[in-house]
Amino acid sequence: MAMFNELQLTLIGAGIAAVIGVWGYNTWQEYRQRKLAQKIFSTEQADALLPDDASANSSVPEAEHGAAEYGAAERIEPTIDPSFAEDEAFVDASDEPPVVEPPEELVDKLIDCVARIEAADMVAAPMLWAAQRKLFGKLEGRLRWCGWDENNGKWRALNAHDATSYRRLCAALQVVDRRGAISEADLGGFYEGLRQLADNFEIHIEWPAAEEVLAHAKRLDEFCASVDWRIGLNLVTRDGSPIQAARLIDLATETELWLKNDGLFHAEGEAGRTLFTLSQLGGAPFVASGLSALALPGVTLSIDVPRVADGTQAFDHLVDVARTMMSAFGGYLVDDQRAPLSDEVLATIRVKIEEFQQKMASQNIPAGGRRALRLYD
Repeated sequence: MAMFNELQLTLIGAGIAAVIGVWGYNTWQEYRQRKLAQKIFSTEQADALLPDDASANSSVPEAEHGAAEYGAAERIEPTIDPSFAEDEAFVDASDEPPVVEPPEELVDKLIDCVARIEAADMVAAPMLWAAQRKLFGKLEGRLRWCGWDENNGKWRALNAHDATSYRRLCAALQVVDRRGAISEADLGGFYEGLRQLADNFEIHIEWPAAEEVLAHAKRLDEFCASVDWRIGLNLVTRDGSPIQAARLIDLATETELWLKNDGLFHAEGEAGRTLFTLSQLGGAPFVASGLSALALPGVTLSIDVPRVADGTQAFDHLVDVARTMMSAFGGYLVDDQRAPLSDEVLATIRVKIEEFQQKMASQNIPAGGRRALRLYD
């Protein structure tokens, strides 16, 4: 048997030293996290987001997940798991008074994956904000932060100009919008960023198991897609002559439709909320410059059903405006295939609007409400 030479012995020794070093570092990290948690919490506290047998620090599952497609006619309305939304209060187990849950406008447990943050010492908001911008830049627009202001006993949204310091915070990642359900990769990136925050700031963070979040997001996305309906009624002239934009502007003003920065005329309800819009045929926006000189092949009146509080009333208003314009231009209403829309078809559309909005209400997502406006953004 050949004897080990000096180089081989050196390499073996270096390998053993590296293994011992990695093991020692991991052991030290685990020890530090245990000590930090003991410092923050006086007694053991269960994860308020999960069942007793679920892991609060679960890794992202390996199973592939595909976001549901929108608008599929064959969708069957799923049941949204109420356990994801009905969360117990997140209360520190110390002698301090309990902290109330963040209000829904900051953290919505039906549509957000919520991470709870506890720090032994106050964390300066500017430092946290800068760190999270670096870690979660890809999730901007889907991620919200709020903190418990100990001076006035209220939760407040964090922003780039916040100079307050906090010991209790929440990070809320929206898991569904019109782009679909959150991807496994994005959720995994969120959790990895939280781990880095915990390490950098020596804070304790709890979050729900990834597989539970992904499953809930898939169910919620499927339901939202099943009631996602944007209706467009096209107005064209019977003889094929163009619609003069100058006259259209006059009619829009008479019927209280206002041209907005998006290039569409908007009919507004309470608090300036859009009820429906008027665009060029097919949905194209108007260009303010030279608008009055345009000759249009037609126009489209559109209503975004999930984003309107009283869909049937908004639809009735839309039809009234359409009839005023039909009379002025000698036109009629057609669908996207230029098939005429009779009064019977319009009545059927109205019934379906009411049906869809009732389904939304049954799942605690009232049409036109704060939750619906986030989901259908």
